[in-house]
Amino acid sequence: MDTADIEKQIKDIEDEIFNTQKNKATEHHIGKLKAKIARLRSEVEKRKSQGGKGKGFAIKKQGDATVGLVGFPSIGKSTLLNQLTSAESRVGAYEFTTLDAIPGMMKYNGADIQVFDLPGLITGAADGKGRGREVLSAVRNVDLILFMIDAKHP
Repeated sequence: MDTADIEKQIKDIEDEIFNTQKNKATEHHIGKLKAKIARLRSEVEKRKSQGGKGKGFAIKKQGDATVGLVGFPSIGKSTLLNQLTSAESRVGAYEFTTLDAIPGMMKYNGADIQVFDLPGLITGAADGKGRGREVLSAVRNVDLILFMIDAKHP
């Protein structure tokens, strides 16, 4: 079952709650429906936080530190993530190959360091161009930002 199916289930249950007459006899039934919605929403959040399996920018911190890879599109952020961690971020010779935050975990001197491959930033990102606001929001939640640049193209 994918996230869209779960979202549809949540909507159906919310509709049922809305259409159920509220009285002493239906309180228990409505309570069970609300609990089911909470479980389904928890499942959606869990899927979003799993690297590569869910979509989005919900960053769940794990390990001792978090590092965000930031830079222009097609600069090598995904390649670096794949080399440092066991993550499998898609690599391509075109811009915006990475569309979501992709996490990976590396060990360094006994510390677990979580590394995030983030989509490339473009001019106007702060105004929302190229999902810039989402990327910048994710950047605010990491402990260290690693800016990647191409020395051949300043």
